[in-house]
Amino acid sequence: MKTRSIRFKTSVLYSSILCVILTGFSLYLFHTVRKILYEETQEDLKVKAGQIEVFLNAYASISPKDNSSASLMNQFLSANGEGIPGQEIINQLWIQDSRSLGLRKDFFQIMNLKGRVILRSENMTHEAERAFNAHFLANNGRVRFTNLRFNKTAFYGISYPVMFSNRSAFILQLATPLTFIQRILSKLTIFIIGGICAVLSMTFFMGAFLTQRILKSVMEVTRVANNISQKNLNMRIQEQELDQEMEQLVASFNRMIERLEQSFTHVNEFSSHVAHELKTPLAIIKNELELALNMGNSKEEYERVTTVTLQEIDRLIKTIKDLLLLAKFEYKLNIFKMEEMDLTKFLKDLYQHCKILAVEKNISFELAIPDRPILIQGDIVHLRRVFFNLIHNAIKFTPPNGEIKIISEVHERQIFVSVKDTGIGIALADQARIFEKFYRIRRIDQEDSGGNGLGLCMARAIARNHGGDINFKSDANKGSIFTVILPVSLD
Repeated sequence: MKTRSIRFKTSVLYSSILCVILTGFSLYLFHTVRKILYEETQEDLKVKAGQIEVFLNAYASISPKDNSSASLMNQFLSANGEGIPGQEIINQLWIQDSRSLGLRKDFFQIMNLKGRVILRSENMTHEAERAFNAHFLANNGRVRFTNLRFNKTAFYGISYPVMFSNRSAFILQLATPLTFIQRILSKLTIFIIGGICAVLSMTFFMGAFLTQRILKSVMEVTRVANNISQKNLNMRIQEQELDQEMEQLVASFNRMIERLEQSFTHVNEFSSHVAHELKTPLAIIKNELELALNMGNSKEEYERVTTVTLQEIDRLIKTIKDLLLLAKFEYKLNIFKMEEMDLTKFLKDLYQHCKILAVEKNISFELAIPDRPILIQGDIVHLRRVFFNLIHNAIKFTPPNGEIKIISEVHERQIFVSVKDTGIGIALADQARIFEKFYRIRRIDQEDSGGNGLGLCMARAIARNHGGDINFKSDANKGSIFTVILPVSLD
């Protein structure tokens, strides 16, 4: 696994997070167990000290009644107590009682209130004695616990006041080794470290495995991307059984490929249309120039060839300009200068300019629009191209003495502007293709007007870039109605 791969980095991340969690929990567990063990040790020391106190009080009951119990216990417990009545019995009892309490490994000493040691355990060493003196400071009549260390061993000790007749008589200092606790904590530490290492190892490899499964879709995206070329842009990645985030990634990738496919389709169509439309004018120009090169042509013939050539060149220039403009419309480039405009005033101005064109054919040209401002967001120059194209087509295909009417209505935040004529209409076979590039309706009784078949296609592209559309209704030999739909500005 490469260190720069997502699998490695994700696995390290998973393991690091889990390591922090396990370490925190392990520290909590360790300190909790340690606290419990120390509390158990404290309780054990208090029990032993309490039992010793009970034994000492029992020894006092052996003494003669006329003497002070504390004084007699001083004598009994001191090394100089030989010859005192009951001394032998007390010695035997102490040996048995100390064994029953399990004091063999413990260190203890009993001191009177003046601080003089009157009894020590047999295993007490000078080092232990120094540790006792250093850690068990002046007693204040309270039970107190402390940590000690001597003989290269850690101990936990208690300073315990021994009571006679409800008064302090002795100080018991008892220390028990922490070997058992240390052994348990050591084993617990090894177990925790080993467990953490094992869990982290499993987590690392499981993380790598799961990450590989998660990245399977990414690898599929990579595979498809490497296999895509202009010949197979129809390839898509399956979006089934994917995680939500991966579904979004795959959907975005598929949409990108779809846009690329559309772009290549537009480029191919553009190239095909350019080749188709330029071929005929160039062939005409070539033939006319070849004809002009022949010997014996008159001046009039040269003038005719030159005129035809210029006409075809003008047609080529217009076609190329329209194709480039249409390509910009279809790719939705930022070529529109949107501004708030009054469509009512716009249609009135357009009507004044276009009605002159209808006079030559004696066509009745009417404008029926609301006499109030209708505000829209639009590009005046390009909208003028849309409506001029529709009006020009209506005039061109309407016979003399016909009628053309411009009607506008507002419905639900949209304005519908219709150009209605009584012209020749559009045959049913042609209606599905009138918005295609370079498609022209040919009629035997109509001369070629020199159009390139891009007018309606450009008009619809402009309308759609304004958030609207163009639709139509037409009956052959009865007329057509082309309607431009545009959104109205909000108040």
